[in-house]
Amino acid sequence: MIDTGDRVAVLDLGKTNIKILVATALGEPVEILSYPNAPDASGPYLAIDLNRIQWLILDALTALGKRHRIRAIVATAHGCGGVLVDDHGPILPAFDYEAKPPDWLATAYAEVGPGYEEVFCSLSGGVMRPAQGLLWQSRAYPDAFARAKYFLLTPQYIATWLGGRPVTEISSLAAQCHLWNPLKNEFSSMVSAMGWRHLFPVFAKAGEVIGNLSPALAQRTGLDPAVQILAGAHDSNANFYRYKAAGMADCTVLSTGTWMIGFNRGRRLEDFSEARAMVANVDVDGAPIASTLTMTGREYAILAGDHPISDARALQATAKLVAQRTMAIPSFVDDPGAFPGTAGKGFLLGPPPADEMEKGALAALYAAFVADLCLDVLGSTTPIVVDGGFASNVAFGALLAALRPHQSVFLSRSKDGTALGAGLLWQRFERTEPVPSVILDQALPAEVPGLYDASQRWRVLADTQTRL
Repeated sequence: MIDTGDRVAVLDLGKTNIKILVATALGEPVEILSYPNAPDASGPYLAIDLNRIQWLILDALTALGKRHRIRAIVATAHGCGGVLVDDHGPILPAFDYEAKPPDWLATAYAEVGPGYEEVFCSLSGGVMRPAQGLLWQSRAYPDAFARAKYFLLTPQYIATWLGGRPVTEISSLAAQCHLWNPLKNEFSSMVSAMGWRHLFPVFAKAGEVIGNLSPALAQRTGLDPAVQILAGAHDSNANFYRYKAAGMADCTVLSTGTWMIGFNRGRRLEDFSEARAMVANVDVDGAPIASTLTMTGREYAILAGDHPISDARALQATAKLVAQRTMAIPSFVDDPGAFPGTAGKGFLLGPPPADEMEKGALAALYAAFVADLCLDVLGSTTPIVVDGGFASNVAFGALLAALRPHQSVFLSRSKDGTALGAGLLWQRFERTEPVPSVILDQALPAEVPGLYDASQRWRVLADTQTRL
């Protein structure tokens, strides 16, 4: 039986922010602590700052444990992060996916990396795919690599550090890692070819209890040593699970943060378009799911500036931008998203924004155009749910609703859907009814003359990168 006084602590390790959230077993938020995240640049390459993250987690759990009856801990993290460990912990720093690789890596990876038709995930810059990082480490640091016992994806590394046994979890392993073949439900050919299979411990389900809080960490935090440690999951898949737990699995979900990931369970994988940022994720139950992957949150921040305005003022300003044919043409980050060859080549077309309000309007237009394209690529026909950072963006929601007049667009009232979805993994196998904690608001379509024509013109310009 579920005790309504018991709580789960969620460690949500995003690229931009670290959140420690306490929730009920039904996914209702109780308290959240948030901290900015930043990589560690002190080592041989840009790395995830695991030491800082672990200290933050311990301090947060110590504080939260005094106010709440925490009975379980679950970690969730952005994709493309993992660490080589032995019995004593990490043996090499965990790559930050924006680390600058050596010049030889691209050629070396092209020789042994899996093709798109196998892993349904294109190659990207840096070490965006953990398989790239593993190849780099195996050749640049062969002695240390040879000592590795396991390669643990970030959520499972944190779970092991907390006291759980080492495990592999499918949504984390298959999240743009190039390590998994989703159609064959097996490791990618590269894992076998490189002799890496031994690096992956036994599989466990995302909501599975894999141990209890270690005595040392229980003493450090004041938590009960009986606190359960869950295997954990990939962050956007945890977000998607929240809607599955609420009986909304047929909706198209846009999970938004630094990245915007679209999920549509009804889309086939076999005819995917690599050129349109299509990737295959695998959900927490092991089912392949069609997705798109674009760095739209980071691009929004670049376009909106230091003081982003996303409310009705920005929405009102979009009409002026559309009328004067002002738009942002991708891409403003090193990932090309849905437009191959555009990485880092983004530019503004037309009169530039006059103030902070118009910057917010431009950023919202850009994000809505990207989202609309991704939804078309995914073949979305069902209701659309926006979760994460863009769920509270009034201008974005209204513009997307206007661009999708034949679909309902809903905005989650919580921008912490990733953490709440991860929290719902706790005791999930004991629930028999949909959870009632997911509350949505329908977005009202914006009335912006010429919006649809502007979006189509934007697609053409984005595809051709032609300055008019």
